[in-house]
Amino acid sequence: MSSNDTSAVNASPRAMRVVMDGISGELQSYSNSNLQIVKQTKLLAINAIIEAARAGDAGKGFAVVADEVQRLADRAADIAVRFQDVLVGRISLSRTMSETLVDEMEGVRLIDLAQSLVQLIVRNLYERTADVRWWATDTALWQALDEGADPDAVAFAAERLATINKFYSVYCDLVLTNAQGRVVASANPAHARALMGVDLSREAWFRAARNTTSGDDYAVGDVMESAHHDRQDVLVYSTAVRTNGRANGQVLGTLGVYFDWQNQGQSIVETEAALPPKIAERTEVMLLDGKGKVIASTRPASRFTTFDLRHEDRQRGSYYDGQGNIIAFARTLGYQEYDGLGWWGVVMQRTEQDDSIRQALGITSR
Repeated sequence: MSSNDTSAVNASPRAMRVVMDGISGELQSYSNSNLQIVKQTKLLAINAIIEAARAGDAGKGFAVVADEVQRLADRAADIAVRFQDVLVGRISLSRTMSETLVDEMEGVRLIDLAQSLVQLIVRNLYERTADVRWWATDTALWQALDEGADPDAVAFAAERLATINKFYSVYCDLVLTNAQGRVVASANPAHARALMGVDLSREAWFRAARNTTSGDDYAVGDVMESAHHDRQDVLVYSTAVRTNGRANGQVLGTLGVYFDWQNQGQSIVETEAALPPKIAERTEVMLLDGKGKVIASTRPASRFTTFDLRHEDRQRGSYYDGQGNIIAFARTLGYQEYDGLGWWGVVMQRTEQDDSIRQALGITSR
């Protein structure tokens, strides 16, 4: 074992296990060598005593020396046995404990990361449920949908939506429809002209909003591409716009707020995870929806694929997939009355190879 620069190796339970393996191997080697030397010394001492006896009176002085060498060899043998039983035994126990730490700690830190990321986005989305219900009561919106509303009222509603959207960068659009699903106003000037009058009655978010029973209710769909926003990934929160903005008022139309999932979701897995470059290159961070669909990932090719998460009804945990990866996962805890839609945070990390750690540390296998 040499003292190479350890800066090339990340401090981790796995690296500590490799170090303990190295120490254990070195001590075992030294112990075996020491026992072999003791055996040879004892054998030489016995031979010396035999030769001294053959020499008669001339060998008496040498016999005393040979006897002392044998006595020292016996003591060395006792020490070697104690070294083998105590120190090497304890190192072996430490190695076993380090193996357990690898299984436990390697997963724990990744589980905590998965939990923190899914909770971060869920807390963000909880605020969206408040936004859509609040804005649906805006006087400008329900007045624009009232019977006989003039063009000025509709234009003012569009201005109000644009103003709101200006200060909420997490949305790519806010869309107001009448009760039949026709778009009355849009907040995004890049899409407003193309959206005006478009029939959204077949959109899942419109139907869900139209069927809410109270102004206290809202609907939220799945992460999807929006055909009306250049195929951008969105998550739509929606609710009904009611007469006079009252919770029990007649449904006049709907409001759908298009959360900019493409940028916000990607920011969670890439920026908020904040993994060091060397670790990031062997790690994939994902968010899964309640159906196991990958809705955000540091690996673009995974987008909208299905991830076979083996959670076995656990809310959080980790496992090794047999392909050199550790999979850590955590289900959202929700936030206040928002249930989090059953989403998951998942971290898949390729484990460090023991051989590469040994090479970096200059530990030779024995």
